Amino acid sequence: MAVFPNSGLPRCLLTLILLQLPKLDSAPFDVIGPPEPILAVVGEDAELPCRLSPNASAEHLELRWFRKKVSPAVLVHRDGREQEAEQMPEYRGRATLVQDGIAEGRVALRICGVRVSDDGEYTCFFREDGSYEEALVHLKVAALGSDPHISMQVQENGEIWLECTSVGWYPEPQVQWRTSKGEKFPSTSESRNPDEEGLFTVAASVIIRDTSVKNVSCYIQNLLLGQEKEVEIFIPASSLPRLTPWIVAVAVILMVLGLLTIGSIFFTWRLYNERSRERRNEFSSKERLLEELKWKKATLHAVDVTLDPDTAHPHLFLYEDSKSVRLEDSRQKLPEKPERFDSWPCVLGRETFTSGRHYWEVEVGDRTDWAIGVCKENVMKKGFDPMTPENGFWAVELYGNGYWALTPLRTPLPLAGPPRQVGIFLDYESGDISFYNMNDGSHIYTFSNISFSGPLRPFFCLWSCGKKPLTICPIADGPEGVTVIANAQDLSKEIPLSPIGEDCASADADTLHSKLIPTQPSQGAP
Repeated sequence: MAVFPNSGLPRCLLTLILLQLPKLDSAPFDVIGPPEPILAVVGEDAELPCRLSPNASAEHLELRWFRKKVSPAVLVHRDGREQEAEQMPEYRGRATLVQDGIAEGRVALRICGVRVSDDGEYTCFFREDGSYEEALVHLKVAALGSDPHISMQVQENGEIWLECTSVGWYPEPQVQWRTSKGEKFPSTSESRNPDEEGLFTVAASVIIRDTSVKNVSCYIQNLLLGQEKEVEIFIPASSLPRLTPWIVAVAVILMVLGLLTIGSIFFTWRLYNERSRERRNEFSSKERLLEELKWKKATLHAVDVTLDPDTAHPHLFLYEDSKSVRLEDSRQKLPEKPERFDSWPCVLGRETFTSGRHYWEVEVGDRTDWAIGVCKENVMKKGFDPMTPENGFWAVELYGNGYWALTPLRTPLPLAGPPRQVGIFLDYESGDISFYNMNDGSHIYTFSNISFSGPLRPFFCLWSCGKKPLTICPIADGPEGVTVIANAQDLSKEIPLSPIGEDCASADADTLHSKLIPTQPSQGAP
């Protein structure tokens, strides 16, 4: 049978997207991957094979290679061609399908110019109509670094300090010092630091006190490749001098002069920084004032947002007031409707906007894995269409440790700090959708110059299960706050600068749980 992934992505998400799809049945075929991990060297090409069992043509099947998330994927092959729009940006132009044996059910994912970031697990997923199977393939990446280099210094007490350095290793290598007689001794200190590409730079030092030692070698080993590199240095007897008193005196004088010079430079640098900081603060104050004015203008158009149960994915459990929802591993028995999401764990707001300006706030707290924003009322709710403006979605996302705007290539958002409450402002006539960090009223991102046509609706999506809530805040003098269950911050904490609700999430987890609709017994997808 197929091998299912066991990655760091929460189990409930993979169960949600693959194992619990309502229309998928057991496939009449198995997918088989290699029994052992595939080893690849950085900069070279790697092929990850998988095949159908029994052997049968895979030309008419949908083939998807992915890592932690089903979409965007490493590679998608459907209808006889690769679907570039569904491909992760980092694999475009690098990942191709080897389909020489596709008529016999044998394919392979070729990754050109392997990088350290390619190391890990890949899932080979075949689907035919309502049937699917998958297999797990592990790629191990290795790199053999540069030839080691040894530098030598003579200490004041006559001891010899040696440092062995090398760059470009992966995974972390082992370092060993040896004498000419084969005697091994440990390093005094070692460091292994990755560069921007993930390759490790190694530095290991040792102190030689035995004057009888004449030759020392440094060995650096890559255990994954089973290879090593060596360099040897000769220590001449003249390298062990004894310092005379006048040398020590000169060294002390030079040290004092150096300290005075450093002190003068530091004082000048500090004075310059203080003046620069004053000018920056003056400029930043003006910018913050402008952002605050824009935000306060947006809050004048606050609306009360509720959730539409007819659009909610079966793994999303709504509160009885239709203003709260949580993501669970279990699946509800719900009537099949064309407006209900069946693949992405999403739900829409009940309100539709065809003109004017509208503003609402969502409490995200300290949880991870969510997406919020605005979408067209008629977006595709069946299948795995990418959530991009071309498909009618305008949203921002927190996934893993990064914040993103869901543009076609996903735009990273370098925020000063994690927002605990997000404000969303829709200006229909101007074609703008803006997001604000309500911790300080700062701007997060704006989708601008959009030509809207037709109704728009609030949009929410949860990627992982959790007990803490994500809250849709109430408008001023309006009804109580709405909650979307996920990993949020402490509910009793008051959110600063919130003009809509004074206490957006005042109830504790037990109180919220007591308001849930009684659910039918959980069951998986058929």
